Amino acid sequence: MRLLFLGCFVLFSSSVLADSKVYRWKDEQGNWVFSDVPRQGAQEIQLNKSMTMPAVDTSILNTQASQKAIEYTASITSPNHEQTLRENTGTIYVTGQIQPSFSNGLKVQLTLDGKATGPMQTSTTFVLHNVPRGEHSLLLRLYNEQGKVLAQSDPTTFYLHRKSIK
Repeated sequence: MRLLFLGCFVLFSSSVLADSKVYRWKDEQGNWVFSDVPRQGAQEIQLNKSMTMPAVDTSILNTQASQKAIEYTASITSPNHEQTLRENTGTIYVTGQIQPSFSNGLKVQLTLDGKATGPMQTSTTFVLHNVPRGEHSLLLRLYNEQGKVLAQSDPTTFYLHRKSIK
């Protein structure tokens, strides 16, 4: 039964191929376009029934599959983890690092105690104003153009000492 089905399939597909037509035309850039659907100005190509095309490895054309995703790392380089800072104005300078250097379209955002310190930006240097005294936690995140987190630093805790108003 399978042999009969396979034979019918081969006969049907060869008759379809024999009756099919191919058309060609040049696109706006001057490249040849081939199709089995005619359009105005297209020329019908006469195919030799014995024509065969050699098999070609087209995997080199799929560049997306062969490219590995870049794995980024994010870190806070200043202040150091568990560092005590003395700053009476509450101004804190934070620097971070992204490895490898991030490309166009990627942005970073710093959070202080779980809240964003400002909009996403392309620089890993931040200035925080009027930070209250006490213990605080920093986190640096790297985002792609779609808003997906690509890397996140380990939390950095620092302690801010400020002069008492009393």
